[in-house]
Order: sequence, then structure tokens, then C-alpha cells
Amino acid sequence: MNLSRKEQKDTMPEKLFSNFAPITDEQWLEVVTKDLKGADFEKKLVSTTLDGIKLKPYYRKSDLPTESDGAVRGSRWQSNQWILREEIRQEDPLAGNSHALRSLERGAWELAILTYPAGVQLSSQEDMRVLLQDIWIDAVPIHWISGPMSQQTLALMVNEARSRGIKLSVLQGSVDLDPIIDSCAGWIDQSVNNWKERVRPTLQFILNELPQYKIFTLRGSLMEKAGASLAQELALTLSLLSDYLVGVQDELQAGNLKVPGLQDPTEALAHIASRCEVRLGVGTNYFLEIAKLRAIKSLLLNLLDGFGIKGVEIPIHVVTTSSNKTIYDPHNNILRATVESQAAVIGGCSSLSISAYDQGYHVPDEFSAHIARNTDALLRQEAYFEKVADPLGGSYTVESLTESYKMAAWNIFLQVEEKGGFVKAWEEGFIPGLLQETRDAREKQISTRKRTIIGTTVYPNLKEERLNDVVRKPAPNQAQVATEEIEDLAQRFERGSSFQEWITDKPIPKTLLSSYRPSAPYEELRLRVEQYIAKGGKRPIVRLALIGDLTMRQARAGFSQGFYGVAGYDIRQKVYEEIGEALADADHEGASLLVICTSDDAMVMYAEEAQIVETFSSSNIPVIIAGYPQEHIETLKAAGISGFIHLRSDHLATLRQTHADLGIPPLPEVKS
Repeated sequence: MNLSRKEQKDTMPEKLFSNFAPITDEQWLEVVTKDLKGADFEKKLVSTTLDGIKLKPYYRKSDLPTESDGAVRGSRWQSNQWILREEIRQEDPLAGNSHALRSLERGAWELAILTYPAGVQLSSQEDMRVLLQDIWIDAVPIHWISGPMSQQTLALMVNEARSRGIKLSVLQGSVDLDPIIDSCAGWIDQSVNNWKERVRPTLQFILNELPQYKIFTLRGSLMEKAGASLAQELALTLSLLSDYLVGVQDELQAGNLKVPGLQDPTEALAHIASRCEVRLGVGTNYFLEIAKLRAIKSLLLNLLDGFGIKGVEIPIHVVTTSSNKTIYDPHNNILRATVESQAAVIGGCSSLSISAYDQGYHVPDEFSAHIARNTDALLRQEAYFEKVADPLGGSYTVESLTESYKMAAWNIFLQVEEKGGFVKAWEEGFIPGLLQETRDAREKQISTRKRTIIGTTVYPNLKEERLNDVVRKPAPNQAQVATEEIEDLAQRFERGSSFQEWITDKPIPKTLLSSYRPSAPYEELRLRVEQYIAKGGKRPIVRLALIGDLTMRQARAGFSQGFYGVAGYDIRQKVYEEIGEALADADHEGASLLVICTSDDAMVMYAEEAQIVETFSSSNIPVIIAGYPQEHIETLKAAGISGFIHLRSDHLATLRQTHADLGIPPLPEVKS
């Protein structure tokens, strides 16, 4: 018998859970506290992010925001489409062209071509022709990562299109127009205050001639790579957009800028806002990054609403971050980028660039680019991530975190606005102070091993060498701002001008927007050892002496191997009956350190023996204890112990001092 839908519904049994009384938050906490056997719930199970957001071990319906926010889905309700934008980094224009063609043939939808301050050595009109040959520039959006050279790059692109007989109106892409960040990052030797005058000719040209081109690029990803926290990245991106909208609004009202066909200033401003793009970096804090991307959509709508702009959805481009990628054990970077890509598409990005696993130490090769591209293909065609919009919508955890990041970012944004906006807050040192504070916190987490980097700070591949793979280059030089109109620049390039005419002899300085990788100090330690060996030195040997209690000696030997192994030392371990035997072995093999791995009680007992004290005193090899028997530290030092390594040690500082004691020199400066 065929029943109607209503009849089927009427005959369905009662929902199972309606037969049970609801469980309150207090009841949950009571059970958890009982399992903790008296330990403090907050201290034991609740952690805190760099933004002060508390992360609970579980979330319940009571953690949901009081009001649902449809902004996190934007215009997506039935599917989750995103665009794959592949980055081109080869220095040689011909090699860049080959990569670009290959990427388009194998799944990329758009291109992001890096030209300044690193990437394709694009200089002349001929370079542009070689770089873009056989690419249908009237069909493929091209985003130029060109920083302060955006005007020159645009002029070259205009000439290339005209030489092919292509109308400028069909070109799609962007030229990295973000003049405030260009100044703050030190890429140009010019004050940030005159950004409106600098950008006006380019902005007006894009409005007049390139209706499908993006205008401003809000590079929050640079702030993420500089070490900003998640909430800081969102807040500073919002503040940057706010400064641009205020500046453009002033230009429109003063008649210095006109949007073709739009007389109403609010409509003109809305048009410009609709042609901006937000770029964010995404790391491996999976659910937090998803929440961050969901939060930015709502935050952008709030900001635009303050300018009277309605119905505008600014696209979000996501780059899998380079800040957590490593030089050593680089295949882990494939796993990191996979997690980051998943977070990006679940969070609802508009477009995505996936970093190649080896781009941190040289230009990606065909294999690494292929793996990055296929990561996107797997997410679409095997994991079906494009089938469902906002799949974590309604998740107690993600909805709660989304709300937390909205509030945290908005509070920071308001602090910046109280300083007068991004530019003034930067000049007064408020924003650099935020970034420095977060960098310091990250460095402390790494150096005390509260945060680990697999293959770099823990579980190193002791046989791996990278010195000959790593390409170390001098800092590129600052650029001068082009003051000409785009048409004038285009004519100059037609007459043979080169990018070099706008490059100064001043290297780009280090600023708080310079790229920051927490793994870099550890990588430098290992590279220093490799260089030391290449110049005739001997790899330092660390002899681990396992003595006494089996469980304790094994645990401390494992800790010690990881502690010193990440610096590139040769770690050797052996079980001994007595310390004197271990010292003899260490002396015979020319060891640089002897690390005693035993229980604290046993070590104290040994130190009180006159024979052992004499043995220590007569040894030329520093003796380190794995552990920290606090009540007996002075006794052990008096017995000849050189130092202690333990969970509270400053790992990085200890290794740097060990390098210095062993005479391992720093890496030479790279000169231009």
C-alpha cells in the first residue's frame, strides 16, 4: 500500500530522544569533573588561543550564538564552488610560461604570477611577451603579485593585449593594488600618507578601461605570514579596507575620481567595493581556520553596512600559508597544505592557491606543483567538497568559534579605528606592537616546545641534508613609485624602458610585515652544522649514556635524542653500568657532549660519590643531565655537571649556546 507523505509522517514512531530527559550543562560538567578525579577542569582541558579565545573539549547547543548568521554562506546555498588559482614563481619568463601552460592544461582556472619582490624576473615588454605566449589572456584571469610595481606591470599587460588586438574590457585579474601595505612593508622608500595620490592614476585607468579587473587587493595573507594571530589578521584586513573606502570616498566627493556611469557617490563607492578582493592565509588549526573564514564574511558585511553599502559580497581568496612550511622533512608540507586546503573550502573561500611543498627553499618543480594541483582535484572529485555549501553550519563547535572570532576581530578593529585607522595606527606603532607581541608569543611556544613542528623541532630525520638545496638570496631592492599615467608608462615600455629604471640601490629592510616562519631558527642551526662539515669540520657527536632504571633511562634518552637531534648533531646511545665507562667512550670517539639519561635519584647518588666527582672534574667533555632534580642542582654543578635539559628548558636558546660553545659559525651573509 502506498501512503502519502503526510500519512507516512503520521505513522512514524516518536523520536527516540524525546523519551529521555535533557542533560544540562551542569550535569555534563559534573560527570567530566568526576572523571578528572578532582583536577581543575579549566586548567586540565581548556586551552587558550593567542587571541584569548578559550577552546573547550566539547561544545553543546547552549554554546550556539543566539542568532544565526546567513552571511557565512553568502550567496551559496546549494553547492560550494571555488576557483583554483595556481601560483607561478619561476624566475625565467620562459620557464614561467611553461609552468603556466602546464597548469592551465591540468586543472588551474586562474593564474597568480609573482613578479616583485620575488618571482618572475619581469622587466621589459619582451619579457611579458615571452611569459604570456600561447596563453589566452582574454579568457584566463591573471592576478599579478607585483606589489609597488603594479602600475608598471599593468602597463606591460595593456601593451601585450593591444599587440594581440584584444579589447582591454575583456581582461580579467588584478595587479596587487595595495599601496598602504607597500609602504608599511618597506617595499618602497616613501611615506604611507600619500597613498591616494600614488594610486589615483592607476585606479582611474582600471575604472575607465578594465571593467572586469579587481581594484584593491586586501592582503591579510601578508599579515598572517608576518605572524599575526587569526583575529588580528581579520581585524587588520578590515581596517585596511576601511582606510581604502574612506580614501576613495574622499576622492569621489572631491571630484578627483569618477566611476563611469555612476553619479551617486554611494553607488560609486559600492561599485569599487564590489571589485575588491580579500586575501587570507590559512594554517593548520583546522576548525579555527574554518571559523575564521566564516567570520570574515559577516565582518565584511558589517563594515560595508557602515558605509551604506548593501548587497555587496567581496570575494575571499585563500593562500595555504608559507609560515608553517619547513625546509627539513618537506614532505610533511604536503599534509599541512591538504589540511589547510580542506579548511579553506569548508570555510567557503571564493578561490584558492595551494602552496607547493618545496617552495620554501627553491622554485617548485613540476612534481611539487603537480601534487599541489592534485590536492585541489582530490577535494573536488573524490572528497566531493564542492557538493555542499557550509557543511559545518550548525556545528556547535564551529558556530561558537565563528562567533568568538567575529567578536575578537571586531574588538581589535575598533581599537585600530580609535587610533585613527590603519595608517595612523601603523605610524604610531600600535599595529607593529600587536604583531611583535604575537610573534614573541609564538617564538616562546616554539622555544619551550609547547608547540611542535614535526620533522623540525621534534622527530627530525637525522640523515637529511638540505644545504645544497636551499637557495639563499639577498634581499631585493626597494622600488620607486611610478608617477606617470598608465598610458604614458605603456608608451615608455614600448620605447624600451625596463623595470630597473624604478629599482633603487636600497635593500628592502626588515619590518614587522616581513615573512616570519617559526621553524626558521631551527633550520638555521642545522644548516650551520652542514656548512661547518662542508668546510672540513666534524659533525658534533652527542653520546647518550643510558644508566639504571629501564623506564626512566629510555624516556630520557628519547627526549634527549629529539632535543639535540634537531640541531643536526650525531646522536649515539648506549646502555652503561657506570658513568666512568660512558665518559671513556665519549672521550674515545671525540664526543662533543655526554648526556646522562637516568633517574634523578640515581644521578644525585652518583654525584655524591668522590670517585665520580673526580671523573667529572678530569673530563674535557661537558656532561649534561637529562632531567632537573631541583633540590640537588648545586650539588650536581659542584660535581662537574655542565647543564641540564628538561621540559621547561628554553630549547632554542640552549641549542644556540651549544653551537657557540662548539665553535659552529653562523651562516655567511648573502650579499647582492
